[in-house]
Amino acid sequence: VAEDHAARVLLEVVAGVDDVVEDEVHVLAEPGDEQAVREGVLRYSREIAFAAAQVYAQAAEARGAWDARLEALVVDAVLRGEADDSMQSRATALGWGSVSDVTVIAGRAPSGSSASAVDAIRRAAARRQAEALAAVQGRRLVIILGNTTAPAEIVTAVADIFGDGPIVLGPTVPHLFAAGRSARAAITGLAA
Repeated sequence: VAEDHAARVLLEVVAGVDDVVEDEVHVLAEPGDEQAVREGVLRYSREIAFAAAQVYAQAAEARGAWDARLEALVVDAVLRGEADDSMQSRATALGWGSVSDVTVIAGRAPSGSSASAVDAIRRAAARRQAEALAAVQGRRLVIILGNTTAPAEIVTAVADIFGDGPIVLGPTVPHLFAAGRSARAAITGLAA
C-alpha cells in the first residue's frame, strides 16, 4: 500500500514537472534548444513512468499473494467450523464484511493451475453479482459463494473448472459465520 502511494505521488510530481517545463521551456532553454529540452524531459518522464509502473505491478503481485493467503485461511476456518473474530477480520479484509446468502460448494480439484481456477471462479461469480472465496485443499476445490440466491446457476457456469467427479452444494445459510453448517453438508456429500 505504501509502495502504491509512493508510485502515485511520483507520477503526480513527474506530471507537474512536465507541465512546468512545457509552460516555461522558453525560460529554461537557450533560444533554439527548446525542442531538445522538451525531448529530454519527455525521455526522463517515460523512464520514471516505467519505473513507477514496475512498482505498481510488484505491489499488486504482493497484494494478490496476501489476499490468496487470507482467502485460504477463511475457507479453512469455515471448513473447520471456526467462526471467530480472526475469521471475521480476514473476511472483512477480503470485502466479505456484510455478505449474506452464503453457500459452500465442494468438488474435486482441477489438475491444472489452482490459481487460474480460483480466478475463473471469482470472475464467473462476479458476472452474476455474487461474491466468491475459493481454495484448493489437497484434492478438493472448495468455493464459498455469497450474495446469491441461485448458487446452482453459478456452479453450472464453473462446473468445467472442477476436476472429475461430483460437485456438491451445501445449504444456503444467512452469513459467513453460519457457513460451517453448509461446509459440513457439502464435504459430507462429496465424501459419500
